Amino acid sequence: MPTASGQYQLQDYLAELKARGFDGFSDADLTTYVNRGYNHVARRSRWYWERTDNTFTLNPGTPYIDLSPLGPFTNFRSLDRLVLETPVNYRAKLRNLSDDEFFSQFLDLDLTATVNQGIPQAYYIYRNRLYVLRPPNQAMTFRAFYTQRVTPLVNPTDVPITPQHLDEANMIGALIRCHKRANEPTLAAIAEQDLEEYFDDMRDDEEEMMEEAQDRILPDNQWL
Repeated sequence: MPTASGQYQLQDYLAELKARGFDGFSDADLTTYVNRGYNHVARRSRWYWERTDNTFTLNPGTPYIDLSPLGPFTNFRSLDRLVLETPVNYRAKLRNLSDDEFFSQFLDLDLTATVNQGIPQAYYIYRNRLYVLRPPNQAMTFRAFYTQRVTPLVNPTDVPITPQHLDEANMIGALIRCHKRANEPTLAAIAEQDLEEYFDDMRDDEEEMMEEAQDRILPDNQWL
């Protein structure tokens, strides 16, 4: 049964696939096809619903936070920006270090030493760690704005990170895989055409979300 807002859960995708004639497939196989379709929708671009944020605190002399699944960013994909939030008088957006800066200035430093601590001004991602540099000289809180990675639906009540209006797109993605498994290439091709229409609508949503935003162009200074 869908959530209170009407969004499909994993069990709803499975029930509908069975109602559409794929009741001969095992639940495990159907779950695989749902996840593959769901991932296909997400991988087509970096959509607005993949963007999220999270806060974390670093203690004095702590130079990084773990980005592995064991850390607070269990579905981390890529970092958009990092902001120092507290102490309030130091609030600022940190800049991204270049490779040369990180490897020549920080990699071999003892980042836990008091002499190397200060007010962080930059960050760098290395070996699945988000380094904040210089390491803070007091407890500081940061907010990371990042793109999240799609994680598989496993439990019956799991819901995708896609908004509710894309439930049908996820379903079509799953249908494509089911038709291919059933050796129905014509039906799979029809479903792929239907999904392309959703992708067109999704791109329109992205472009129209901020009507007053200026076009993302670079000045043409090649004539200078």
